[in-house]
Amino acid sequence: MEFNQYNTTVQQWIHTVLENRETNADVVLECCRDIIAYGRETDDPKLMGFGFFYGGEIYYELNDGAHFFHMMTEALTYLDRAEEWELVVRCYNFLGIASMSRGNPSLALDYYMNGLKDSDTYDLPMQKIMILINMGLLYLECGHYADSENSFLEAYQILQTKQKDEKYNFYMYAFYGNMAECLILQDRLEEAKPYLEYLHKDGWEQVALTERLFIDIVDVIYYHKMGDVQKRNESIQMIHQNLPDNLTVLDFFSDYYRCCLVLLETDQDESFWRIIEVIEPQVVNFKIINLQLKVLSLKMKFYRKHNQNAEYLQAAGLYYELSERNEVVTRNMLSSMITLRKNLENMRKARMKAERKNLVLQERSEQDPLTRMANRFRLNDYAEEVFAYSQENDIPVAMEILDIDYFKEYNDNYGHQEGDRCLVSIANTIRNLVEEAEGFCARYGGDEFVIIYANVTWEQAVSYAEELRRRVLALEMEHRFSKALPVVMISQGVCWGIPRKGNRSWDFLHAADNMLYRVKKFSRNNYCVGGLDETEDVTMGTTL
Repeated sequence: MEFNQYNTTVQQWIHTVLENRETNADVVLECCRDIIAYGRETDDPKLMGFGFFYGGEIYYELNDGAHFFHMMTEALTYLDRAEEWELVVRCYNFLGIASMSRGNPSLALDYYMNGLKDSDTYDLPMQKIMILINMGLLYLECGHYADSENSFLEAYQILQTKQKDEKYNFYMYAFYGNMAECLILQDRLEEAKPYLEYLHKDGWEQVALTERLFIDIVDVIYYHKMGDVQKRNESIQMIHQNLPDNLTVLDFFSDYYRCCLVLLETDQDESFWRIIEVIEPQVVNFKIINLQLKVLSLKMKFYRKHNQNAEYLQAAGLYYELSERNEVVTRNMLSSMITLRKNLENMRKARMKAERKNLVLQERSEQDPLTRMANRFRLNDYAEEVFAYSQENDIPVAMEILDIDYFKEYNDNYGHQEGDRCLVSIANTIRNLVEEAEGFCARYGGDEFVIIYANVTWEQAVSYAEELRRRVLALEMEHRFSKALPVVMISQGVCWGIPRKGNRSWDFLHAADNMLYRVKKFSRNNYCVGGLDETEDVTMGTTL
């Protein structure tokens, strides 16, 4: 996002947010509030989207669910309006993670699919990798292992084209860890082994603590399935010793949940309760009842295993109460989602309408209203492009100018309406031939038209001129006032050559115009093809 257009104060707020978003939550939130307030005063969706997004990101890290959902849904609306697509995709990603945590995989998948669509539309490969990995985790959670693998592998393929990106190593660890876990959960332990080896390669000390703990969890599950109790317990102890009191619960809840399921099959009760003690208050703080239910289910499994009936019944009662509340939360979540989608759809319809209007205005500025051909403005732009390309690549160009023989007499005697119909018929005939030849045509003015053929031989330029002459004659449009044949005809001048340094499209057009003047002195219903040096040989068509 660019913010150079804003005043010094706004730029300072933005700089503070970006510099402190991982270290000082209070400072970032204060700046975000200032940015949002200023954005409201100035009706600036870009600033409001920025403020809501980074505020929502902080609340996500703080496990503050109520503020997170409000900020991120507001951000999505304003960022979509501002067409800040990178942050739009990141909003979809956050909301997908949160929806999955709330126990609604279909809603999560909808968010992810929208994120993928915008990533493809606006060429955001790193954001696409992020979405694909989280989609893979969604499929993994739902037991769709083949879809999970495909999603991870697609992310990996894109990642290999981005090896210089600063997030390359982070996503590589995510890919290898998640692929290993996916294979382990399918009991494909031998296939998982090389992925685990990658995770423990040189550079381990550079991996962040949260990623190291994730790898330890994967090791716990792997060694448990392998029956290697010693290595499993070593990995469990690593988690127990290094697990921080605060972590971003939505990012890793599923991993710790699976780890606890394994711990319930061991005698590592102390480590089980260490994980519960860390994640339970953060889950409660985030106010996601689905995750609270999952934590309760783990505790109930523990109580039942150890015959702690009183504790089991107490947890079961709370589980029932939360289940009833979860139904209300789910309905409210769907209602909010429907409202959000309607708002986004309305904005996108408005944007498409504006884009169509702009396209019409552009066409009007570059198109002749009568013949629907390109006009002189578009001709000038195209000619510059094709001549620059032809000079660079040593490619020949043929530039033709033509007009309708005795058109003034036609107009004066048949009337301007018939004259317009004549122009449209000639234009359509020109357009059909030029499209076949992959050329370009424009109305130059009055009854004059210009054609450009790129990368054609002299012989092709001659044959196109002859073919156009023949097709116009074949129209058999009556012209009783012609001083030649009693039908509508055209005369054509063509300049062919390879543009050299210093040559301009105007030089070719001027030479073609001289060819047209030359052929008219000789006869009508004819053409003359020559080069920039008009003293060189020319090819002229047959006479009447």
